[in-house]
Amino acid sequence: MLSLRGTCQGTAERREVDGMEHAMIRGSFLAVVAFSLLIAPVCASGTGIVIYSTDFSSDPGWVTNNPYTNRWDSDQGMFRYFLRDSTNTFIYKKIPYKGESFRLEYDLLPVQTQFQASFRLGLGDPDMYINQATTIFTEFENSVYGNLMMLRTVDPSNQRREVSSYFQSYGGPTVHFTDGTLYHVVITYDRKVQQAGIQVSFLGNHSTLWGYTLDSVRSLGPMDRIVISTIGDYTNPYSVAEGFLDNVTFQVYPEVVETTATPTTTPPVTIKTTVSPPRTTPPATAATPSPTAAPLSLLTGFIGLAGALLLFLLPVSRR
Repeated sequence: MLSLRGTCQGTAERREVDGMEHAMIRGSFLAVVAFSLLIAPVCASGTGIVIYSTDFSSDPGWVTNNPYTNRWDSDQGMFRYFLRDSTNTFIYKKIPYKGESFRLEYDLLPVQTQFQASFRLGLGDPDMYINQATTIFTEFENSVYGNLMMLRTVDPSNQRREVSSYFQSYGGPTVHFTDGTLYHVVITYDRKVQQAGIQVSFLGNHSTLWGYTLDSVRSLGPMDRIVISTIGDYTNPYSVAEGFLDNVTFQVYPEVVETTATPTTTPPVTIKTTVSPPRTTPPATAATPSPTAAPLSLLTGFIGLAGALLLFLLPVSRR
């Protein structure tokens, strides 16, 4: 990697633009940094699950129909690409992708991008056609407007959505990439809000070069491979895009299904109880007083007194 960076810096110096154009690019860059805060690409929410990752420290086993010029470079620890239009070149690695929200990122070193040549990397289906369903990819192209960056999506119904770093495409200042410079590229897709985004930053200081978010991106559906392709591009068979690819990571964000908890109702428990009638205490009845017997001695006295009085009266009556 270190020897590659030294070589690339030498290549960049040999191809450095003149001082005035370089100053214009720096001025545009400052404007873009401010503008990119408003157009930062969508980022899928939640915790991502890494499906595939390689740093090319060993042979990644990518499949290509042109292994002579597109191959793993064991000396650099990167993947070398050499692409021409009209050659129907493809390079891919199969992945298990079923249409979820995702994030695909990679490091890119474009060594030379000749006029009308392009480097494209993204997700695709088995036909790997760049203009037909289904695909989503980033593109680094040398166009009539200079070295432009692009994001393109084609859904299963062949509805195409795309944006480039040209000012008339996205509404900000035109932004160019430079051969010989290392970039970190991120593609994001959020299935729930139907958005896809691109962000290109400088690998050295991680500052953003350009980014944008596309709205109304319908469900892309399953795609089964990370792909680099020229299939369907017949612009200029003599132009070449050459460079190196490194640190590819693909992760998905499964949707979390929100469920409403149903409260558990416990049936009422019937407790059988025997209720005894209250014990009624009859009201207390006042006792009827019993006649009190006179003392015997007093009675005897009364009888004696009556007898004496009778004896006294009898002689009087006789007189």
